[in-house]
Amino acid sequence: MAQQRQDMAHELSWKFRRADSAFKRAIERRVRDTGVYRSQHRLLMHLACRPNCSQVELASHLEISPAAIAVSLKKLEKGGYIRRETDESDNRVRQVIITEKGRQVIEKSIGMFEETELAMFRDFSDEEIKQFGVFMDRVYRNLSAAGKEI
Repeated sequence: MAQQRQDMAHELSWKFRRADSAFKRAIERRVRDTGVYRSQHRLLMHLACRPNCSQVELASHLEISPAAIAVSLKKLEKGGYIRRETDESDNRVRQVIITEKGRQVIEKSIGMFEETELAMFRDFSDEEIKQFGVFMDRVYRNLSAAGKEI
């Protein structure tokens, strides 16, 4: 029985990674012409929802290292999509601000992401989508807890 459960877990884990890769490829194909990579889109989309947040806040929310954020922000800044300014109340904090060029990419990207997300759940009922969300939340909690146990 334990081996059967392990085999099922292995199969589902593989399917999860395969679906995640397919989603990433679909997004990358869609955003290729914007001049911004998928991971940079994610940063811009977050900034659109939470304007003027700091690099530390971005890293925390997106669950990636501050060093990785710094590299992506440097590329976005060089491309003219964002600018960084020192916070007037705290010189240690750098606020990240979207430029007009960045806003244009975000507007275009929102539609692309929405279309891809709708395609992902085509032929799913509303109830199935809700249940899938519950399962994904549980998977996230389990993996987060497992990461702390190791």
